[in-house]
Amino acid sequence: SSVSAKPDIAKFRISIIARDQQATAAFKTYLRTYDELQTSLKGIVDSTKLMTDNLLVTPFYNYKEPAHITPEYYQVRTSMSLTVPIPDLNRVLGRITSVGGVTIDGIEFRTKEQQKLEIDAIVLAAKEAREKAEALAKTEGMTDLKVKTLNTSTTPPPIMPMYRAMSVESVGPSINASSVSVSATVNVTYTSEPKCDWS
Repeated sequence: SSVSAKPDIAKFRISIIARDQQATAAFKTYLRTYDELQTSLKGIVDSTKLMTDNLLVTPFYNYKEPAHITPEYYQVRTSMSLTVPIPDLNRVLGRITSVGGVTIDGIEFRTKEQQKLEIDAIVLAAKEAREKAEALAKTEGMTDLKVKTLNTSTTPPPIMPMYRAMSVESVGPSINASSVSVSATVNVTYTSEPKCDWS
């Protein structure tokens, strides 16, 4: 079963990749891009809301030439996330894509009532499971259904992939957030007794 609601927040998943023959130079490029990103968001987003999920500095070697024991280049890669209200979605999208070297990996629409949405989906799924079990029991002449085991799982809203950075000219006010849907699955095992006919 699934339930839907209008989203009120959008979560951006952002990455910056910088490469150079020297690790320090690659890191400086990353810092410059990060500063440009923060500057681009001023006036819309508090910079403290731009959260860094991870940052890796990795050497890359040319394995076709084993004699070369020094890296061909160093890569600095960072993954970040940024959550904004839906009314700011397109403005933030435009600002992010105006910065070279920044990639939007995906946008996830969510609601502040996400937990309630998940509970509603589970309750609906459980109700439907009960109705189906009662219908089957009636067909087989069984009665007095009792729950023996019950397992639940929910599927969160999908992330809208972007795959590559876009130019600001190609963006504009181009995204209208669709509804947020949460799906729930309930697996229930019932016990029952044969229906007695005392007539």
